[in-house]
Amino acid sequence: MSDMYSFMMISGDEEKVMMGVITAIGYASGGNKIYMFFTMDALRALTAESEKISLKGTKTLKYYLDNLFELAGEDLEITACEFGMRVKDVHEDQFIYKVKVGGVSEFALKSSQSKATLIF
Repeated sequence: MSDMYSFMMISGDEEKVMMGVITAIGYASGGNKIYMFFTMDALRALTAESEKISLKGTKTLKYYLDNLFELAGEDLEITACEFGMRVKDVHEDQFIYKVKVGGVSEFALKSSQSKATLIF
């Protein structure tokens, strides 16, 4: 039986967003289920901007997100926060990944079912 880990991705800081995704890859590689909730400035990671985000000596955020999607497959669920989308003027058609739009109540439910919740 695999455990589920929830990630609250709130920061748009490149280091935090990158480390959140890298950490999710680590948990997924261990056979765990991953639930990621993107809100506020972190929403840009799900758009074409992910192709421009990188840290010194790394590939782009999009590269790591693509790897996460491939590695986790159906054990990965990503939700974009509807409230955060309104506040940051992000629209569903800007997402380059298949994501669900939902509210913080869904995050509360998923995180309560998780072995741990990580916040980036």
